[in-house]
Amino acid sequence: MLKRFALSISSGLILGLSWVEITGFSPLIFIALVPFLILEDEIYSKKLSSTKVYIHAFVMFAIFNLVTSWWIYHASPEGLVMAVIFGSILVAFPFWFFHLTRKFVGNKEGYIAFVINILAFEWIDYRWPLSHPWLPFGNVFANSTDIVQWYEFTGVEGGTLWAILINLVLFFGYKKFKSGVKIRQFKSHIIGLLLLIIIPISISYFIKSRVDLGENNPTISIVVSQPNIDPYKKFDGGQTSLDQLKNMLNVTKNSISNHTELIITPETAIPRTLEENMIRYSDEVQIAQVFLHKFPNAKILTGASTHAFFDEVNSNASRELKNGNGYYESYNSSLLIDSTENVEIYHKAKLVLGVETLPLKFITKPLESIFDLGGTSGSLGISKEPKIFVVGNAKIAPTICYESIYGEYTSEFSRKGANVIAIITNDAWWYDTPGYKQLLAYGKLRAIENRKWIARSANTGISCFINPLGDIVKRTKWEAATSISMDVPLMEGVTFYASYGDYISRISVFIAALLSLLTLVRKFKKKTI
Repeated sequence: MLKRFALSISSGLILGLSWVEITGFSPLIFIALVPFLILEDEIYSKKLSSTKVYIHAFVMFAIFNLVTSWWIYHASPEGLVMAVIFGSILVAFPFWFFHLTRKFVGNKEGYIAFVINILAFEWIDYRWPLSHPWLPFGNVFANSTDIVQWYEFTGVEGGTLWAILINLVLFFGYKKFKSGVKIRQFKSHIIGLLLLIIIPISISYFIKSRVDLGENNPTISIVVSQPNIDPYKKFDGGQTSLDQLKNMLNVTKNSISNHTELIITPETAIPRTLEENMIRYSDEVQIAQVFLHKFPNAKILTGASTHAFFDEVNSNASRELKNGNGYYESYNSSLLIDSTENVEIYHKAKLVLGVETLPLKFITKPLESIFDLGGTSGSLGISKEPKIFVVGNAKIAPTICYESIYGEYTSEFSRKGANVIAIITNDAWWYDTPGYKQLLAYGKLRAIENRKWIARSANTGISCFINPLGDIVKRTKWEAATSISMDVPLMEGVTFYASYGDYISRISVFIAALLSLLTLVRKFKKKTI
């Protein structure tokens, strides 16, 4: 028993140590699942209880989650507990079902289920109400972008598939070695393993050599503001909302010019909630417009807290007014402000679980009185679909913070014609920890998947420009009140991945459902015989 726990703990630690901004040594992902496969094989061979596989999968992912996501503690200790325990409870199921398929259907089908179930779960985790897709295996290569340039065809799921297949090949090699197969008989196995590693990397470098960075394309002159405001004083205490906005615009002075077309400030740069029907008359918007009178060619893309009123329930996020005369919804929004009275609004659609949204209210509502999840009470409203902000010839994707980890959702902006991606974020919630660095790294994958330039404004850092290869070409320092500027090429067109999205995991969901159904039927038949 102790040996099996040593193996599940080893898998969790290796997964964690492979991760972005932990050690960042991504090749560890290729061996991380081997210890778990060894312990599952022992449980299978000895015909022990299938529950043991689930328990060890839970242990593996609890350690993985803790090693990679311990920084959540700074924003919400309770949120960390939920991420580690609840998240591990859920992700252990695909590994348990792999074992059940192997046990009741067959060995070959079982290992197919091992691959398919993981990919299927990642697809589900991007879309269901409890979505928190921070740790898909394919994200591990976010700081190793040279070897995954083919993400423009596969997205992150391609990296997940690559990592799982190499783990399986190494595990089968271990089984051969353990069974007494002589070393010289490993020749074909070793050749297969090397090809599985070398071919994707070679393809990646070939693709990289042919990527157009848009040097000859039309450009948009962008200034990115990094005001370095303490997020814990941003909404309660410290400077007023007006003072904060003035500060954000003030730090652009060293970078802005008459050539500037777009100024980008961080998520919730306007923290005081603004009523959307009256937003153009708010002091904050008017100050922004006065500022723009000095730079008539420019517009401001900024984050804001907003709300709207309704006569009846508009969505699940609607809350009744205290006087009972209607409903209201709160939003985490992007605003596009120009020097006229025109203000465009986009509402963040991918919300942070527990902080901005409480889904499955029959489960999560009681938790509000027990845990302080470090954010909004109840759920924010969302936009039903992505929205493009037009600035001259540029079509901007106004991505807000957490949305930048959703590859297929970000690609919807590209399908709508976006030729530049903006990311606005308030990463300082997490102090100087791996958290904001991981989110920055994941943004690089969005650049590759869409082959678009990214302009990123982070409250405390790191603000930067990312090219279509996923390389940061200009950046700020952490915790510096500053700004940077760049003429950003406009990249037209849609990649294969942007066109078809997470097709690998969608196919996997279908196959996993069939295998799971077959497993349950075989299990039921065995019980009735």
